[in-house]
Amino acid sequence: MSESIMKPGVSLGHYPQRPEIALDDLEAVVKHWAGRLGSRLRRKRMTQKAVARRVKVHQQELENCSDADFDKVLEEFRWQLHQQGLVDNLILDSFAVIREAAARTLDKRHYDAQLYGGWLMINGMLAEMQTGEGKTLATTLPACTAALAGIPVHVITANDYLAQRDCELLTPLYSRLGLTASWVIDGMTPEQCQNAYRADIVHTTNKQIAFDYLRDRIEMGEDTGDLRFQYRQTQRQLQPGAKDKLLLRGLCFAIVDEADSILIDEANTPLIITRQIPNEDSAETYGDALYLASSLLIHEDYKVEEAHRAVSLTVAGEDKLESRVEKLPNLWSNKRKRESLVKQALAANLFYKRDRDYLVEQESIQIIDQSTGRLMPDRAWEQGLQQMIEAKEGCVISEQREPLARISYQKFFSRYLRLGGTSGTLHEVADELHHVYGLQVRKVAPNRPSQRVMQGIKLYRDDREKKSALINRVVELRRGGRPLLIGTASVEESELVSAWLQTVQIEHRVLNARQDQQEAEIIAAAGEKNAITVATNMAGRGTDIALGDGVEDMGGLHVISLSLHDSYRIERQLFGRSARQGDPGSVEAILSLDDAALEKRPGCTMLRLLSGLCGKGKPLGGWMCRPFLRRAQRRHERQQTKIRKVLMKQDKHLRRVLAFSGQFE
Repeated sequence: MSESIMKPGVSLGHYPQRPEIALDDLEAVVKHWAGRLGSRLRRKRMTQKAVARRVKVHQQELENCSDADFDKVLEEFRWQLHQQGLVDNLILDSFAVIREAAARTLDKRHYDAQLYGGWLMINGMLAEMQTGEGKTLATTLPACTAALAGIPVHVITANDYLAQRDCELLTPLYSRLGLTASWVIDGMTPEQCQNAYRADIVHTTNKQIAFDYLRDRIEMGEDTGDLRFQYRQTQRQLQPGAKDKLLLRGLCFAIVDEADSILIDEANTPLIITRQIPNEDSAETYGDALYLASSLLIHEDYKVEEAHRAVSLTVAGEDKLESRVEKLPNLWSNKRKRESLVKQALAANLFYKRDRDYLVEQESIQIIDQSTGRLMPDRAWEQGLQQMIEAKEGCVISEQREPLARISYQKFFSRYLRLGGTSGTLHEVADELHHVYGLQVRKVAPNRPSQRVMQGIKLYRDDREKKSALINRVVELRRGGRPLLIGTASVEESELVSAWLQTVQIEHRVLNARQDQQEAEIIAAAGEKNAITVATNMAGRGTDIALGDGVEDMGGLHVISLSLHDSYRIERQLFGRSARQGDPGSVEAILSLDDAALEKRPGCTMLRLLSGLCGKGKPLGGWMCRPFLRRAQRRHERQQTKIRKVLMKQDKHLRRVLAFSGQFE
């Protein structure tokens, strides 16, 4: 019964979450295949057509109900869901009620694809729905059904803008169903967060809720076992005037939007809560490290591992450092200390670039999220790297941070009693999602066939030819009045492309981490006639670019990608801004062999040889270069998978250490 009820109470306690079970390799394999078999059986039991048919039969009975009669039906379902939990027949009937309520409040009725997507999510699976299929509306089905059953629901998305936007958009539906909803975003006080988490449905981001969970774990105490924690919470509730300091109500049910971005792309780095401590090194020390690093020669004094952003000193490099620190302060006589500082300085210079990895705003470093293109103002690099980059950019040196609590996304999301989600790009990482989180990926047939026209890849020899080709293409499309979205990989590239367009006096708008406050306004106008938008990955996920009047007859939105992204899924998300929900649209890629993403990739030499066979200004066609480009992307994806596996091993080791010491995190 607890498997279907999943809410705080006598059986699951005040703070429900899935207990961790340490499995050896053989047990993990058995669990993996048992999960796959169970998922196949569930899928065969209910197909997309069967779900839609069952829901529509009941929903037809509700269409002619008065508001008063509808309220009575709603209350009856709420009572049954509270008593029986998430059982199949009640889920489908609840979908019918929610579908009718959406039609009355939002003037939107869920399509068959959305009904099936909702069915998969509430059964703890991931629904791969094509971009533009209305994933936001689809999440209301599992979210509202679970909330009607009294289960606290977290709807988790990639950024604050989407969390607040979706909550505001869907609040009329939630209110009609008698549910409360709120959002939790960066910048809110602990009291505001705590009040917001008391709502039936909470829209928030992956970073926000993971950090709030870590704060709860700190409040629970280091030596408090689960039973003692439940006892303490009971005692606290019995004390008059006692205030509960915990933010969440447990980890019951989460729906993850853009699941591959959150569960895979952002899972490379653990989340760490820190406290500031006095900086043991001065600004002069970091400056000396940067100076010493600039005197070393690559290959001779140090070697570089691009994949892991790591630097190692050679014996010659170590000797050179030792000979050059004689007149520096005493700390440089410590071999381990000086080599650590210099390697950090080399990494800051080699791997972290301004306007790509970070912005400098008001004399401080603001990290850019590479998968979304957004700023992360509350994040900092660890082990002195943040301070080294601040010294490199001439910023005020911040205090260092001491870790208090740590968790990975793999561990955090695996603690939910039930986890579901959706995205348009899941099948490439389906095996990893199942192995790590136990989540099955199922494709959902689209409501309307896609009309997207793929116009292929054009690869030019250098940036000069690429610039000329882009401007000619923009001028050509501008004549017809079609809106155009130009996708770039970094803030730096978006501003470079903007400068190109300014030289030929082409009016356009730029969306990157510098314009995040104007995001809603820029996106709202991006589908209008003659609109030209240059954007980073901020426009690649979760953004619905509505077509203006007459644009559909012109051929819809045209998307141009100017960079080879590290993952093909990111490209698919960018292309997915065009031709949504059966609308017309087209996409193409204009690349150059000078692009930073291509220069050091395998296959670049062969591409240069092939491009030499083409005439001046003539591009290499997609059929010739696509295999080399995809191979480069697959290699990067494998490297990232290895990094996540290492992080999981670290988690297992840390879990054993903490279990021995009796600590939580």
